[in-house]
Amino acid sequence: MAVLLTIAILALALLLFGLCTALLPARRRPPRDIAGGAAAGSRFERYVPRVVEEAAAFDALAWEDVYISSYDNLRLRARLLRGGPGCVILVHGYHSCAANDFAGAGQWYASRGYTLIAVDQRAHGLSGGRRLTFGARERRDVIAWAQYAGYVLGAERIWIHGVSMGASSALYAMGAGLPDGVCGVVADCPYDGVMGLFSYYFRRRLRVPAGLPAALAFPGLACALGFAFTRSTCGGESASCALPLLLIEAGEDTTVPPGSAGSILAARGGSTALVRFERAPHALCWQEDREKYAKALLDFGL
Repeated sequence: MAVLLTIAILALALLLFGLCTALLPARRRPPRDIAGGAAAGSRFERYVPRVVEEAAAFDALAWEDVYISSYDNLRLRARLLRGGPGCVILVHGYHSCAANDFAGAGQWYASRGYTLIAVDQRAHGLSGGRRLTFGARERRDVIAWAQYAGYVLGAERIWIHGVSMGASSALYAMGAGLPDGVCGVVADCPYDGVMGLFSYYFRRRLRVPAGLPAALAFPGLACALGFAFTRSTCGGESASCALPLLLIEAGEDTTVPPGSAGSILAARGGSTALVRFERAPHALCWQEDREKYAKALLDFGL
């Protein structure tokens, strides 16, 4: 019996390791084609066709392509919309794009005269790289774009607005050292840590006991992402930074672990605001209540 149990545990460990590896894809995948019918049955469903229309309007803005080099020599691309001295860096989520995640919100920023940098995260869009790392390397890309905004564009005030994985990348970047020109961070539907995210995913998909997925997946994640990063949290990393933080939480979010925003808020304490959208699915708070969202941004100083 003990031998069978050991074999079962090892088999599950190998399965989880394989799943971890699969979730760090060796090939890029296109973002969800909302207009092409991929929204059916998804979290986007009740917001179509409005989100399709607003994503198209986002793409139709007067963008120009800009490029920088990452710390590990990838060519990173963003779209730049020139405006005033205030700059907002838009950081999209996992296998998504800025047009999907900032449809409507991007136009709101543009209407207020902000310069916008809509990044393609590594292994997405026209940026280089074949693997994404859930913030381990993306945090340094966020810092690089903030440096570009300040040193190349001469932006006097810089904000970072991330959604989902982009939000967590921005929170990790707070702990890694953002440049002086950054005024604050907006984190929409972040996860608090990669271990919690994977544990939640495995519990939901495989129905295994709490705690077991994290223990078994940890070796694979530590090898793929680095031991220190795997043990870190967004709350803990961002707590070392005094910059103001606006957390946006979706009440019907089933993508990130429940209570993620609350955990980050508890770790940071002061200089942090949390706004919750009770009926919103993951990363669709703007579409659920744009007036409330815009007010939260205004109250934050944007």
